[in-house]
Amino acid sequence: MTWWTAEITGFRLVAPVLSGIAAWLCWRGARLAVARGARRYATITALAWTAMTATTGWALAYMLITGNHDYPSPSPMVWIGDVTVMLLVLGGLLAVPIRARWSASNARLALDMAVVQIAGMLFVWYFVIYPHVLGHGGFVPAVVMIKTGGLLVVLFAIARLVLGGPVEVSRRTLVLSGLAAFCSMLVSVGQRVLAEDRQHWTLATWLLFAGLIIAAGRTQLRAVQGGRPEEPVTEQRPSSLVPYLAVGAACALLLGALLHGLTARYWPVVAGSILLTGLVVTRQVIALRDNSRLLVRLDAGLGALRQAMTREQILNDLGTGLLTTNDANEVQRLAAAAAAALVDGCPGARTVIVSVTPEDPDVWSVLHAAGSGAETVAGFRLPGEAVPASLLVRLASGEVIAGRTLAALGLTGMDALGDRPVMLLPLLNGARFFGILLVGAEDELPEDVVTSLRTLRTQVSLALDSVALTAELTRRAMHDMLTGLGNRALLWDRLTGSLARAKRTDRRVGVLLLDLNGFKPVNDTYGHDVGDGVLRIVADRLRTCVRTEDTVARLGGDEFVILAEDLNEPAGARVIAERVVQALDETMVVDGHVLRTPASIGIALSGPGQGADDVLRDADAAMYVAKRGGTGRYHVHDLGATTA
Repeated sequence: MTWWTAEITGFRLVAPVLSGIAAWLCWRGARLAVARGARRYATITALAWTAMTATTGWALAYMLITGNHDYPSPSPMVWIGDVTVMLLVLGGLLAVPIRARWSASNARLALDMAVVQIAGMLFVWYFVIYPHVLGHGGFVPAVVMIKTGGLLVVLFAIARLVLGGPVEVSRRTLVLSGLAAFCSMLVSVGQRVLAEDRQHWTLATWLLFAGLIIAAGRTQLRAVQGGRPEEPVTEQRPSSLVPYLAVGAACALLLGALLHGLTARYWPVVAGSILLTGLVVTRQVIALRDNSRLLVRLDAGLGALRQAMTREQILNDLGTGLLTTNDANEVQRLAAAAAAALVDGCPGARTVIVSVTPEDPDVWSVLHAAGSGAETVAGFRLPGEAVPASLLVRLASGEVIAGRTLAALGLTGMDALGDRPVMLLPLLNGARFFGILLVGAEDELPEDVVTSLRTLRTQVSLALDSVALTAELTRRAMHDMLTGLGNRALLWDRLTGSLARAKRTDRRVGVLLLDLNGFKPVNDTYGHDVGDGVLRIVADRLRTCVRTEDTVARLGGDEFVILAEDLNEPAGARVIAERVVQALDETMVVDGHVLRTPASIGIALSGPGQGADDVLRDADAAMYVAKRGGTGRYHVHDLGATTA
């Protein structure tokens, strides 16, 4: 037995085993794969290696039956099997899902694949077709054409995966499969290029090919068994070196052709190299165009980011300002200024804060305005009847309303605000309605600006609600809930302040403390509801008896206090007391009952060094003196003058 016979026999025996191992690994991977693309790739590849197992097994049987040790096997079934394997491998590679690279356009991807494909065709022409077929004046056999075309299509599939970016299939698996495909190409070339006494190199290359496909199957199987079957999508490089490597290889081939002189074998290489050069130039032009567009988008994105950061800073500054104020007018001023800053980049932009409430829609008043032409609308007032009721209801429900003009929204008589696209953003929180933020510009506002304005609307609405709630709590804390008059806390605060001012101006403060005569019998006879009605009527009458700057408070029960500032003589306090006595001496009708509750009044004027407790104590003492004198009387402390 010759050395070649032993070598080819060993190869024929080992080949089916190696092919079978690769097929078994792929079948297992197909069963375990979860993603459809990965399962499809594994199934088609398993069919390919199964077909290769059958083909190598048939080649072994053919050798044993006929004793023919030629390589490749002359049996037509082997040739058919090789073609079948090649087609299945191609199908598996084409079945792998890909994704486009983030920076590559479709044209660039197509040109890259064309470069790789043409370079491969040059090598197939130079090493396979011409020297072993056309170079001898023959014709291209169908099998050679099929296998050559198949190799080019496999090359196309590999380029597609490398340039397009595979998903669902392990990248390491595809790398090993690509190396195996390259070895398969070397086997095909070796079968035709190498002399018979050198075919052992082709056999070694085939064994390397078998080892690579086994490694690829094992890698994919381990991936699916490890719970990461489909290679998570990761960020890719913006370009690939594969097209450049293909061009470099074609240039090396062209250099070899030039060194050997131009013949019929080399002219296609020259033409192909020129074509590759044109494709590369075209690709670079497209790349420059794409890069220019990318730079424009990037610059626009950076500009938008800067604008977004500016708007965010405006909103942050507004939030800080709103936290430091408890005045509704200041909140509205800050809102108008911040809204104007948000729309600063919009031509002709102007912001307006309009005060209107659903409960009192008599007048719409412009409280603050900022931006283009703000001075023309400051203080503008619109009668409530010019506002459509339906529009007011929509605003009260919190709806943001946009229109081409105010007239288009049904608002008439607002020519001073301009004829431009507008947006009405109601300022409200729950049932509290505080007004409207009106924003106008020459064109419709960009969506990101509208989003920022909505955020501002929310901030301002919450701030106004907080101010209103604080005012309400303060009012409840400082006022009597039944009569609406000040309570003991408000009286104490006003009296303390008045005494401090009186000390600086050398003037006196008058305190009138009054008690209703006959109120307890009314309360006991007719009930607390009637008594409460009496107290409310008394409070209303007391308000008419005092000056605007005076304070009326209810201490509790049927006791009231009047605080009068800037008095020099008791005569001013007597005037107020006489008015009160006269007002409370008149009868009143409560729930059908005619009642009368005259008052006894004690008057005290502050003296040097006196505090609030001292003045109230003097007024209380004077009130008891007046009560002992009869109903409807007043008494001035320390003066001893009592008047009916």
